[in-house]
This record gives sequence, C-alpha cells and structure tokens, in this order.
Amino acid sequence: MKRLLLAIIILLFSSAKAQELTVFYKEKRKPAQVSTRQAQMDMEEFEVYMVEIAKIKASIKADKDRDSLDYFRKKMQEQADKISAHSMKIKRKPLEIPEYDYITVLKIDHEKSLYYPQEQVGNDTVSETRTNKKGREFKRERINYNNSEIIFLDQSQKKMISSLKVYEFDQRGREFLIDEVLENKEWILTEVSKQIDKYLCYKAILKNSNKKVEAWYTKDIKVTHGPKGYYGLPGLILELKEDKKIVRFHKIHLFTEEGFELKPPTEGEKITRQELEDLPAKLFNQY
Repeated sequence: MKRLLLAIIILLFSSAKAQELTVFYKEKRKPAQVSTRQAQMDMEEFEVYMVEIAKIKASIKADKDRDSLDYFRKKMQEQADKISAHSMKIKRKPLEIPEYDYITVLKIDHEKSLYYPQEQVGNDTVSETRTNKKGREFKRERINYNNSEIIFLDQSQKKMISSLKVYEFDQRGREFLIDEVLENKEWILTEVSKQIDKYLCYKAILKNSNKKVEAWYTKDIKVTHGPKGYYGLPGLILELKEDKKIVRFHKIHLFTEEGFELKPPTEGEKITRQELEDLPAKLFNQY
C-alpha cells in the first residue's frame, strides 16, 4: 500500500512538472561556410609572378602605340592564367572538413520555450604545412564558419524572437534579431510509430512548408514544443528532420531548478524574416 501511494505521488509530481523541463538534442553538423588562405606566397609562384610582370612592362615599353588600358588588361589576364596553371602543378592535400556534434538545449516553461546551443558557437581554424621543391615550408589555413541560433517562443502571446548567425552567405559574423508573429503550423498526424529512448513516438509531417519537415513526437510528455522553433503537436518533439538535416533526442531533465525563467534574446541587428531571406541576393549585388 505504501509503495502504491509513493508511486502515485511521484506520478502526480512528474505530471505537474511536465510543463517545466529541459531537453537536450544532438545533431551532426558541418561548417556553413569554409574559406582557405595561404599564410605566405610560395617562392616559386612569386618568381613566376615577377617574371610575367617584367614581360608586361617590357612589351608596353617596346610597343608604345599599343600602350592602352585594354592592352594592359589583356596582358595581365595572360599573366594571371599562367600563374594559375603553375599553381595547379603544385600538389596540395585537401583539408578535410569533418562533421561535429552540435548539442542544443530546449527549455520549456508552460507556453514559453527557449532553444539555444549548449556551448557558445564560434569559428575555428585548421592548418596544414607543406614543403616546396626547395625545401621551404608553407602553411595553408582553413577557417570554418559555424551557424548558430537562439529561438524564443511564447505561444500564449503568439510571438517568436530569433537571434541568428547565418554564414552561408555572410562571413562578417553579424547577428540578426527577428521579432515576428508566431504563425500556426499545420501538421499531418500519422499512426506510424517508433521508439526513441524510452518514449513511444509518432510521425507528423508539416504542411505548407518550403522545406520537407518530419517530426517525431511523444504523447507521454504533454507539451507542444520542439527544437528549432517547431511546435503545435500533441506532445514533445523528440526528433526532427528538416530536409536532410536531423536533430535527434539526446536526454531530458524533468525536474528543473528553482527560479526557472525564460527570456528572449535581445542582441543583433533588427531585421524581418523577409529581409533575411532577401539578404543573399542583396549581398551578391553589392559585391
């Protein structure tokens, strides 16, 4: 009898706390943008460059009638082509771009949720050293630019505030802040099920989306939140597939600390969702 009473108390306590919990997700990511740079110019390439420059100057001096801007541009292009051809002959091992584990946190407090990376996201540099024919060493570096997002939802106020760094088209490291109305999401609920950890989950498909979105939610945890700002299902989303990217359930804390409070992000350049979507074309036209 005592054991039964204890089980009931634990069940009731867990049910009351189900609206306040912390969920951890894991996904495999690659850098959103990668750039490489040569630490210093290879002496062989530099010698080729200087020889070609000298040839251009000699040609212009010898044939003054053809000393025009078009002629100079043509000769410079020929020189650039030769340098490019020479560079191709130097074998370089490609710098591998490995995937990495990206851990995110979803904190839920009744109608509010906050989704953010567990650790601060930054850019990292990988380098390699090679040796030319004369035995001189040169370093080549690769810079990985990593996306990050902080997403705050308040379903009672129909509000979503996002702080985003999107490096696919912007390497300047700017942070964007988007304050928008939370739109209703229409889901197709299916009877397809699978087990995720100890939870029975059901498959749902998002309608009217420009991405192919598939969610797996559990009715065992009765909150309507999920990762990456997705919501509106009759249970917590434990796994999300967005096109080819998959966010998987990692672990959950049902018992939260005292003073649990969620606040929206405030840092970033304020823009609209449409302005963010139009930004790649705008940057392309500028540069």
